[in-house]
Amino acid sequence: MNVDKKNIVLVDFDKDEKWSFPKTLESVTHAEWETKRHVTNHFHGGLLPNLLRFFWYFFFPLIILIRRKQYDKVIGWQQFYGLNFAFWSRFLGLKKVNDLTVMTFIYKKKGGLKGKLYHKYMSYIVTSKYIDRFICFAKEECHYYSDIFGIDESKFIYVPLGHPMLTDIQIADDGYIFSTGRSNRDYDFLVNSLKNTNFKLIIACDTYYASHGNELNINVLNKCYGNDMLSLMAKCHCVVVPLKNLKMSSGQLVVLQAMSLGKPVICTDADGIRDYVINGSTGFLIDNVEEQLLAVLNELYVDAKKYTELSNNAKECYLSHFTEDAMYERIANTLKC
Repeated sequence: MNVDKKNIVLVDFDKDEKWSFPKTLESVTHAEWETKRHVTNHFHGGLLPNLLRFFWYFFFPLIILIRRKQYDKVIGWQQFYGLNFAFWSRFLGLKKVNDLTVMTFIYKKKGGLKGKLYHKYMSYIVTSKYIDRFICFAKEECHYYSDIFGIDESKFIYVPLGHPMLTDIQIADDGYIFSTGRSNRDYDFLVNSLKNTNFKLIIACDTYYASHGNELNINVLNKCYGNDMLSLMAKCHCVVVPLKNLKMSSGQLVVLQAMSLGKPVICTDADGIRDYVINGSTGFLIDNVEEQLLAVLNELYVDAKKYTELSNNAKECYLSHFTEDAMYERIANTLKC
């Protein structure tokens, strides 16, 4: 590591001065780190917000690229900030001067002409010399992406996701099932499975607008974020994470939030989830089959002993393996190596 240069983390969300990731990086790497941010994670739900988000995905990395010689290591915490830093570097034929890490790398195949163009764009970047490593939050992804892009698997590094301890949140059990998140969710499966039951379901998602007719037991909240969302999770009986694409990494953050609150989770049995949920111990892994979902829900509502066991195991597993500080240290040690 070049100690004469600074290092930089590129993020797309607001983080206060107490954010411990840069401090962990400095402690482990013995080098100076700074954070540059341009908030884009609120640009969703329409053509104009999406266009603005895509614009900043390209323009913000270009601003940093102009000053690239000031930095030794660059971390794209928002993956498209890191990916497009590499895109501009290759497109402009620049000399490689930075060690570049792309965080939270996720690639989902798309269909049709749009999918072919997207794959060419991603391949153009991923196969370039400008990215030194990709951080993935599921072991299987490392094999999967290596096969898709035809590059050495060693460039994809598995680091367990972490989440900060949730404090000052009142935990209760108001009896309802809770689900949240927008990426790769199969809410139609969840709604269709529960609409004719006595279970009460609350979904917090700003991109799910399906009509549920007169189903009084289902409530979809399109403007529920941050602490409001976490407060709802803290008062539920259990959390369900229904996923569509079994190869795509998604849902882990919600799983960890639930585990940190001691809430049992029911998840689609997907590659990216098996590293976080121990079936029958900290939660349940199921296929997207109505009978399987209803069976485990009935168990959680009827068997109080099993519920308490899952709740305690989930909280203990989170504290042992999936705290935010543990993730930060693993990433920092990866850069040091």
